Amino acid sequence: MKALGIYGSLYIGLFILHIVFAANDFTALFQIVATILVAMTFLCGPALWLIESVLNSKQINSTVHGYVLSLPLSVGIAYAYTDMHFEVGASLIALSLTSLTHGVWFFFLRAK
Repeated sequence: MKALGIYGSLYIGLFILHIVFAANDFTALFQIVATILVAMTFLCGPALWLIESVLNSKQINSTVHGYVLSLPLSVGIAYAYTDMHFEVGASLIALSLTSLTHGVWFFFLRAK
């Protein structure tokens, strides 16, 4: 659960920062933070696994929890990229991307 707390706190902090940077027209900083948020969204499972590895704790199934957590986050990313309009196609692409990244990660871990 520590890994989820750390990941969630970091994500929320970056999300708030991206709003502050956008509101103040700090374009470069906004783009950097937005890129990190997108990476964190599509790589949630691997990020949780990394945090667990650093903490030397294995309290959750990071791949499954990361995948489940990334699904609504990826729809949010799609919503943001379509100028705050819900579009089914963009949402399906985002859901497919997060499924692909987590599926590849799952097979990578199974091969070990």
